[in-house]
Amino acid sequence: MLKYYIALFLIVGIALYYVFITDPCSQQLRLDFSSRYPDYEILYSGAGEGSRASAPSSSVQCHVTYEKPDSDQIYEDIWLYQNFESEWTFSSILSTEQIP
Repeated sequence: MLKYYIALFLIVGIALYYVFITDPCSQQLRLDFSSRYPDYEILYSGAGEGSRASAPSSSVQCHVTYEKPDSDQIYEDIWLYQNFESEWTFSSILSTEQIP
């Protein structure tokens, strides 16, 4: 019975790892943001609510909360990523707002 639990744990772990790797809001956004703004500190990044579309060329709205190096103010951007031929690419910044 223990071997079934171990196998189930491994399958779930592999599935979660795959989702983490293929989600552009987990790694791709951080890499793209850091290359554009190397001095900014990322506080949070993740997908927005209801951001995945069901079409083959779907898009994801990734939210990133950050702090500029010369300010104590916190900002939030929404970055749009589109999936073309099984590859996520940055499309545009939809909005930027200052968080009170």
